[in-house]
Amino acid sequence: MERAKIYKKTLLIDASDDQAIKDAAEHLRNGEVIGFPTETVYGLGCDARDGEAVKKVFEAKGRPADNPLICHIGDKDQIKDIVSGVTPLAQKLIDSFMPGPITVVMKKADSISDQTTAGLDTVGVRMPSHPVANKFLKACGIPVAAPSANLSGRPSPTSSRSVLEDMDGYIYAIIDGGDSEYGLESTVVDCTGEEPVILRPGAVTKADIDSVLGKDETVMSGSLADKETPKAPGMKYRHYAPYAQVEIMKMPEGTKITGDNAIGTDGKIDKSASEPVDLKKLSDDEAKELVNIAAPFILRSREILAKNPFARIGLYCGSEIKAMYDKMNDKLLNAHTEFCIYGKTVDVASASHGLFEGLRFLDVQEVDVILAQGFDGEGLSVAYMNRLCKASGKKEELTPGMPAPARPARMPLPIDAFKDTFTASVLFIDDNNTSLSACCESLMRRLIEKNEPYISNSRSDAGFEIYCESAGLTAMSGLEPDSFMEKAVKELTGFGLGSIESRRADPAIYDDNDLILTVRDEQAFAIIKAFPQIKDKVFSLSTFAAANGLVMKDSSGRVMSISVPDPSGENYETYLHTAKALGAWLEILFPYILKDLGASRI
Repeated sequence: MERAKIYKKTLLIDASDDQAIKDAAEHLRNGEVIGFPTETVYGLGCDARDGEAVKKVFEAKGRPADNPLICHIGDKDQIKDIVSGVTPLAQKLIDSFMPGPITVVMKKADSISDQTTAGLDTVGVRMPSHPVANKFLKACGIPVAAPSANLSGRPSPTSSRSVLEDMDGYIYAIIDGGDSEYGLESTVVDCTGEEPVILRPGAVTKADIDSVLGKDETVMSGSLADKETPKAPGMKYRHYAPYAQVEIMKMPEGTKITGDNAIGTDGKIDKSASEPVDLKKLSDDEAKELVNIAAPFILRSREILAKNPFARIGLYCGSEIKAMYDKMNDKLLNAHTEFCIYGKTVDVASASHGLFEGLRFLDVQEVDVILAQGFDGEGLSVAYMNRLCKASGKKEELTPGMPAPARPARMPLPIDAFKDTFTASVLFIDDNNTSLSACCESLMRRLIEKNEPYISNSRSDAGFEIYCESAGLTAMSGLEPDSFMEKAVKELTGFGLGSIESRRADPAIYDDNDLILTVRDEQAFAIIKAFPQIKDKVFSLSTFAAANGLVMKDSSGRVMSISVPDPSGENYETYLHTAKALGAWLEILFPYILKDLGASRI
């Protein structure tokens, strides 16, 4: 289904702005689509009675119309207006779990649009426990049909920023209610028969439902037949999938996991950050178990890199796995690996809370494959693995007509988004600083701008600003850039070299920068010879690539160097070819430069 932007900019509403929330509710009643928070994931709401409004939701998501939408309410009294009748079974679940992360499927009333239910005679009803959702839904005063607020097939959003990445310009407004608590969509239970059927697992588990009913009678839904309309979202198509391929790393048999009964115990999922891991404090049994859990990640990563030395790998894993990688100190493996840590390795509650944002984060790092921790449990693990299996694309088909997979859009962050901001700078060195190093500086600036914003790898509450400059070993200061190189860079980027003047490299310039990259090997050697104390931050483009395992070989098997000849005295086409070659190499090296500086895209 084709998507078309209908707004110049989607409005972002603060949760504390009661008047703006009331205005958003009025716009929803008038046919607009509004993104809003819930305790599970963010929803994309419209008037459930208005078929034309429902079509707008499908258009915004690029979603097939044979998937029903769930009706969200702010008061249980609304249920009687949505369904034709409430069975005793449904009433027990409503009384026990609403408001909360459960959707109860019942026979629908005539007031609900057939577009909302995809032509089915049933409708899913849910009352979120999120206070902002509750305030918004009460202001709406009508049943609000809402799927998750993501582009169809993509990971569901658990923050307003993720909604904005997928929906900016496609919907009227988004209400920012902070991060979702659970991170997985609601449990969907069909209560139209004599026994409850879980159509989609979620935070309310089979054990939770059976405990309320007093007997073990809840069943799990099987697979859909071809052309069968699903009774609940997420049953039919490949869902929750990032651009990168996802592979599941199985937890070793017998591993004792925690958090599997998170809802049944205290009703909350722990979102607290895990403490730093000290591997020395582990018992022998704990250390052995950790090695067994980490081994599939390490072996699979090495297997991937053996086939493709340029591959980049994302790990969605626990903090102990990251500590194992750090302890191994395999520089090549670490250079090609990006981590998203959800908490303690065996904690499925923390893994569930962070799953969708974790997949999005690793996708932004432009990894080729994501290795994600699997869990083998009977509670929350079932919902977690349901989403992870769909993300891996191993069970369900791709959504027909959905937009082609793409990386998440880059969205700016407000100046107060972080508690602190770190800075780092890259210096490019050539001889004269009027051509090659100036070209690198300009191209790097474009890459930095294209990929921002950034976050510190060491602190999740710290932003990261990156700068770059250039100089020449034998340069005369104050010279204008080479006119042919100026023209070539402008043709490639739309920006020339007008703001760059040549200057001679000196110790003060070296001290001001965190990474020094020379165009040719002999220039790096000369700097290191003169200033051995800074050798750890000085590389040529070739040696930096080699240090990160980015090695190319010619047809005879010999290692190829990044050879960038000086185009001085040649024609314009030579300059353009040189600028393109430098641009291509900087694109390849960019994620490794970020990692060297201690930054990640966000």
